[in-house]
Amino acid sequence: MHAVTPGEADPWFARAGLGDVPRISDPERAHYRAFGLGRTGAGELVSPRVWARGTVCAMAHGFGAQPSQMLRQLPGVFVIRGSRILAAYRHHSPADRPDYLALIAQSTGITMP
Repeated sequence: MHAVTPGEADPWFARAGLGDVPRISDPERAHYRAFGLGRTGAGELVSPRVWARGTVCAMAHGFGAQPSQMLRQLPGVFVIRGSRILAAYRHHSPADRPDYLALIAQSTGITMP
């Protein structure tokens, strides 16, 4: 899911080799609200922790400037089966790093060592 028009998103997906994958365009961010994803405060955007995390992502994944409507939008990670959310992590800061393996374990009942 992304919060820009399909035309704006096409180059990003193509650059990642994902030009032909299904995706959801949500410029109004209705899905973000439906999943309970909040917005960060303007002060958080100047946090050194957020800038450091953004720099790492930009260098590792080629992320450039974000659309203005997404600068304060907090992301989330969800494990979904059918119509059920089995596990969720809603970011409190843009710099958060969720434990993806723990989310999978939580959703499947697997015990992590």
